[in-house]
Amino acid sequence: MNNTFVTKLTMIAGKISNNKYIAAIRDAFANTIPITITAAFFLLVNNVLLDPKTGFIKNMPGADFIRNVGTQAYNGTLGILGLLVTFMIGAKLAKEFKFDEVIAGIVSVGSFIALIPNVITTATTTGSNVKITAALTQVQTSASSMILGILAALIGTRLLIMFNTVDRLKIRMPESVPPGVAKAFNALFPSFITITIFSIIEETTLTLTGMPVPDLISKLLQAPLVGGFQTLPGILLYVFLSTSVFIFGINGAFVFGAISEPILLSALQQNIDAIKLGHSVPNMVTQPFLDAFVYMGGGGTMICLVIALLIFSKRPDERLISKIGGVPSLFNISEPIMFGLPIVFNPMYAIPFIVTPMVSTTIAYICTSLHWINPTYIFIPWVTPPIISGYLATSGDIRASIMQAVITVIGVLIYAPFVLASNRLQKNKE
Repeated sequence: MNNTFVTKLTMIAGKISNNKYIAAIRDAFANTIPITITAAFFLLVNNVLLDPKTGFIKNMPGADFIRNVGTQAYNGTLGILGLLVTFMIGAKLAKEFKFDEVIAGIVSVGSFIALIPNVITTATTTGSNVKITAALTQVQTSASSMILGILAALIGTRLLIMFNTVDRLKIRMPESVPPGVAKAFNALFPSFITITIFSIIEETTLTLTGMPVPDLISKLLQAPLVGGFQTLPGILLYVFLSTSVFIFGINGAFVFGAISEPILLSALQQNIDAIKLGHSVPNMVTQPFLDAFVYMGGGGTMICLVIALLIFSKRPDERLISKIGGVPSLFNISEPIMFGLPIVFNPMYAIPFIVTPMVSTTIAYICTSLHWINPTYIFIPWVTPPIISGYLATSGDIRASIMQAVITVIGVLIYAPFVLASNRLQKNKE
């Protein structure tokens, strides 16, 4: 493999990964893992076990109470994920620039809210429209408005830090004042100016276009991004890029996750909202779609390689690695195989490692588009084992599990010739 190409690719991926803005987004999402897994648990309970129509134990005593608890838990997790991520991005970016993290997080949320219209118009059961002031809807606070929150946090934090460098905007406090209080007063005018700018942007945009900033962002930016991932060529390109860099020792999910996760979580939120309203889901590709159908066993649809090694390999070293790494792979942790076999910088396994996830994506996409399986609209932890993950992500569709099994068999067949070739190569060396 061309060393110059590898060097350049590694350099580009390294720059993306180390970029302060990308790193802030990535680290912010990493910090939301406790609440997203909490949300996943209650979504599974409400939609798989206690769903009023299809739930396995829908008629159990206290089902309504438990469902209501799950709804409240959702409201406090995924329901405000947009707000929480906005705060965390501002805090993480401020840390990169050695600025107060809490103040930056607060101003980021303030900037985000300043971009949301003050008046909400909603239809009543009688057909008339009612205007509600000073209200936030879950569409605005959840992942649905994630792109707007990210922009508000990144731009707002940079403006805050920039204004904070202007000495004339600082309020000098006596030395007797506690440092925390002094720091807050120093940020008073920069915070005031930053939030005022965002407020002016919202009102100016509404006046000139008749459309509030959230709607404009959704129309011009979020919708095209989400839509791009919903096409087969679009999602295949992403899977190819995020998988191929693994060959060079670069964690594709780590590098590209900051770009894909907000988009795919927004797509998931749109599906959840549609189900709540009794509508058909609008998106086929979500974060659970990739976790359940593409990255079974980890990057490269690793579970297929583990099985192929156990069936076809005669090499003691490969069989040992597959046994050791097989258990983590059941929970979609591929690093033991990735670096133990290894996959990294191993031309023998590079081709099937890239091809298998793309085949998995194609099969899952076609099956979903033809309604052979339910679309994914249940958030599941990424460590959920294959077969189970498909069943849960589609709210109890056994066909999704069957499809996962089919994908696994096909993936094993793709890896098998390369496992045999690896055995022959080792034998020739001996």
